[in-house]
Amino acid sequence: MKKKKFFVIMTALFSSSLVLNSGVFAADTSKPRDEQIKWTINFLKKQANQNIDDVEEEINKVNKDTSIEKFDMSKAKSRFEDVVFLGDSITEYLKQANILDASSVLAVKGEHVNNAKKHLKEIKNLKPKQIVILYGANDINSSSPEAYKESYIDLIKTIKKENPKVKIYVQAPIPVDDSKTVNKDARINNESVKNLTEKVKEVAKVTGVGYLPSEGLITSKSLYEPDGIHLKYNFYKNWLFYLSENI
Repeated sequence: MKKKKFFVIMTALFSSSLVLNSGVFAADTSKPRDEQIKWTINFLKKQANQNIDDVEEEINKVNKDTSIEKFDMSKAKSRFEDVVFLGDSITEYLKQANILDASSVLAVKGEHVNNAKKHLKEIKNLKPKQIVILYGANDINSSSPEAYKESYIDLIKTIKKENPKVKIYVQAPIPVDDSKTVNKDARINNESVKNLTEKVKEVAKVTGVGYLPSEGLITSKSLYEPDGIHLKYNFYKNWLFYLSENI
């Protein structure tokens, strides 16, 4: 315990040195420099005097996985044990690859957002704390963006009515590899994905649920399957790491 406290105090002192030398202060920058320095030193002293166990607990909460390299996919089932995933074949892979428990992945190949209500009973029985919803891969060429939006809003309102305490997140549709999808269907392109993404943002705003952007999840075109829509295992590591830090 003494070593821990010494470490925290030294960290605070080291931080104060960096802060003072860099001229960057936690205090109100409109105040004179002397007041800024005094405020910053007092702030750091308070951090050093906190209960060490409490500090450590907070650090562990914030820094569950500090980098994608440290994210352990073998622990994903326990990490997301209170989360239900709702979606189409992109989400379905989570159970096909045994990444998550099959019972918590309510996703079916070819499913559209307006089919999702059939999972309501399962959601109610599972009693999740959180739900992550990802639709769009099949909606992109089967309905208008506005119809997609209205179906999404209806789905979320229904879920919230039956499960008022659950926290819901809507994931923006995943970008596609245009160079491959255009050969199958010209409508499946990233301009269409962008249009649906804007609708998902509107859905989140109207319903008050959390919005999860998908920019940055595709780190390489090598993550795509040959059809340019479906994704390989390493994409799911990117996705779940992102979710572990943001929900």
